[in-house]
Amino acid sequence: MKQPSDEFREEFRARVAEAASHFRAGRPAEAESAYQAALAIVPDDPAVTHNLGVAIAAQSRYRESIGCFDEALKRDPGFVAAHYNRAVALMRLGETAEAIKAFGRAAQIEPQHYEAHRALSFLWLAQGERGRALDHFARTYELRRGDDRTTIARQSLTMATRHKLEHDAEQFLYLAQRSRDRLRFELLARSYRAVSGELSNDVGQLSEAQIDALGEDYNTPIHLRAAPELAGSPIAARADLAALTAQFDAQGAIAVDDLLTPEALHSLRRFLLESTIWHDFSHIDGFVASYLEDGLACPLVLQIADDLRRAFPEILGGHALSQAWAFKGLNAQAAVDVHADDAAVSVNFWITPSEANLAPGHGGLVVCRTPPPDDWQIRDYEADRERIVTFLAQKTADSLVVPYRQNRAVFFRSRLFHHSDRPKFASGHENHRLNLTLLYG
Repeated sequence: MKQPSDEFREEFRARVAEAASHFRAGRPAEAESAYQAALAIVPDDPAVTHNLGVAIAAQSRYRESIGCFDEALKRDPGFVAAHYNRAVALMRLGETAEAIKAFGRAAQIEPQHYEAHRALSFLWLAQGERGRALDHFARTYELRRGDDRTTIARQSLTMATRHKLEHDAEQFLYLAQRSRDRLRFELLARSYRAVSGELSNDVGQLSEAQIDALGEDYNTPIHLRAAPELAGSPIAARADLAALTAQFDAQGAIAVDDLLTPEALHSLRRFLLESTIWHDFSHIDGFVASYLEDGLACPLVLQIADDLRRAFPEILGGHALSQAWAFKGLNAQAAVDVHADDAAVSVNFWITPSEANLAPGHGGLVVCRTPPPDDWQIRDYEADRERIVTFLAQKTADSLVVPYRQNRAVFFRSRLFHHSDRPKFASGHENHRLNLTLLYG
């Protein structure tokens, strides 16, 4: 085949650079035109064909984008990004079975493809295939913190706060009383406390000497407590389901007591108390957190997330799980400020015994049942805070205030503004306020 002249090659490179600039600036339509101009010069370039597909997908024309990805794969069958973005487009179209195949192909070609494994985790869970979902969550955890780790979580392995290290030392001492490795955990606690005294509560870079003192296992799964699936459902049977469903339909937010069976609550609490999965310390000041792809996924948690959809079919049944996290307040009054969630329905429930709550009647959640206007796009909560506070002040009478109680859940439409209600909890590892949040849709 005759090769383009240097002049045409230069024009081709200019059009590709122009397209990339448009795309980075958030102008996918202009990027699409520039990529088409480049392909008019060099029609068989798989990378540009793929990038054209990405620009088209960014305009929600997913079926058309798949044609571009297929064309790129004809020329380069091992093009991982084309397999992955084709899978994303299929997922957007609701073609789950084909999306799973495409994500699987990307992960097969590139076993360290974190996003492909993460997508497969949630897709398999939506299909009720908890075992397969758990396999892929285990892989994302390995890629973040295992022997096969990539650079995804590198920052959290070399940075810390005083709160984070004091929490970990406290957890090690708790484990020392319940493990055959008592001396090991006591030594770890001593090392972590020594380094914590050198830090502030601002996220800071650890020195080489501090990293050496903490050891190579810092912020990795040093200890995991088993939390297997239960023989029966972990969700307690209810006689008030119809009433709760009607209330949710009318008000958009409900409180549900005794969510889990006693066996499920006990097992989940032990998993959260004993597993060193509290890797995120920079998301919200005064908290540590864990996410499904970063240690939270275990058989019981996935069973709870899956069975909730069956237990509350009218509220959750039509929505797949999109994320889950556990938050632990590290001081008595650690609170989550007002925000909304990026989902359809949120389920928040509490794990710590009610006796740890030193402010009965408070310590739970406040949900404003009036949704923000449809044309209100929240892009930056810090920038929009004054507007949000004003909105909430006007809607005080329509707020659902749910006091803290162990095994109490709040179901609410995720778009509703919500925040912690003046928590005040006792000190000690077993008394930290623990909540699990599941996002559906």
